[in-house]
Amino acid sequence: MKLLVIISSVVLTLSLTSCSVSKRTSSLNNLDSLWTSVTFGNHHAGLMLYDPDRKQTLYAHNAERYFVPASNTKLFTFYAGLKTLGDSVEALRYLVRNDSLIFWGTGDPTLLNVNVPSSKALEFLARRPEKLFYWPGHFPQRPFGSGWAWNDYEDYYQPEISALPVYGNVVRFLASDKLAINVIPQSFVLEKDTSRATFQVRRDWMSNQFTGTSGVVPAHFEQHVPFQTSSVLTTQLVSDTLHKRVTLLPSFSTKVYQSLSSISVDTLYKHMLQPSDNFVAEQILMLVCSKIEQPFQSKTAIDYVLKNHLTDLPDRPNWADGSGLSRYNLFTPRSIIRLLEKMYTEYPAERIFPLLAIGGQAGSIKNAYKSADGKPFIFAKTGSLSGVYNLSGYLLTKSGKTLLFSFMNNNFNRPTSEIRRDMERILTQIREKY
Repeated sequence: MKLLVIISSVVLTLSLTSCSVSKRTSSLNNLDSLWTSVTFGNHHAGLMLYDPDRKQTLYAHNAERYFVPASNTKLFTFYAGLKTLGDSVEALRYLVRNDSLIFWGTGDPTLLNVNVPSSKALEFLARRPEKLFYWPGHFPQRPFGSGWAWNDYEDYYQPEISALPVYGNVVRFLASDKLAINVIPQSFVLEKDTSRATFQVRRDWMSNQFTGTSGVVPAHFEQHVPFQTSSVLTTQLVSDTLHKRVTLLPSFSTKVYQSLSSISVDTLYKHMLQPSDNFVAEQILMLVCSKIEQPFQSKTAIDYVLKNHLTDLPDRPNWADGSGLSRYNLFTPRSIIRLLEKMYTEYPAERIFPLLAIGGQAGSIKNAYKSADGKPFIFAKTGSLSGVYNLSGYLLTKSGKTLLFSFMNNNFNRPTSEIRRDMERILTQIREKY
């Protein structure tokens, strides 16, 4: 087997576990001139290819250097969930005392979430005969993750983190006709504003005051705007939805409780990985905290996973959040490869691959990596921010090999579409010829 000669030059192959120089494998043809090309020559770029069956690095360029991973971070969050959460998502915990039922959140994001809905918690609370009390639990986590952009507070992709999310912690504004907007949940009010000609919903920075601009509401208009969370608001939203009284219980402590499950964890992982849902990713870290019986804090979950499951990474990452929204995140391509190898070794491909974005079929690469024979060959996670585009995952070659790859690009000042296009060309050529 022979890897296509894409661009010729001399290459030094880095081992998976160190920066030391080793001989390049006989199956590897040179790629080095790629890094002086028009597309990749003027920014921080890296690529690593690895054969997990032969445990051999096929190619490495800047594999030991740190990159902002963006949503490639979700691969680590995925692994954190795989190692800790079991088969189903814990919806909530509760305790019955006399005529009272005290319940609290576990971080489960599915309650009334239109994207990954589960009605089990709602149905459970609705049919209980006891008086309902909501306890916020131990929640030192700030609503925003470390290193998030503060002025994205009203953008759909950055809802606040909470112990018991309701409605995905966003308000949905839907066009009913050209004269009206439906607001879900109805607890929120949309006020009128005359400052913009094009219709848009805005939220005040420090409150849940929503304003709709004076333009005509377009047909099929839909906008999701995060709301400012609080224990009081959570209690109110649950009470309004159940149409029964729920009382906030500020202080409570117990080591005895019962649990209620909601959905399968794979349903949650799939929604995090394919459309790249930031909110679900952050809440998975909260679920990890709940599972290990620790206060809700992203850092607690991250430190636990690094200490107990990722001590063998070749380069310790700077792992700041669950979603990759933070530019504090820093990972090396070879650490991502090691993570992919661990998942490939520890879990069946039949389970892992369908949960990832699938070239030509599903998720953020649905419209790319289409093969002439219709068979998907890329199962991966994208990662994009301004000046950042990465793709890491599994590549199936025509000869039947499974390769692991991490292709990372930072600090470019050209259209992301150009980066994506040439990455697709290169990875497709590897698939065809290796």
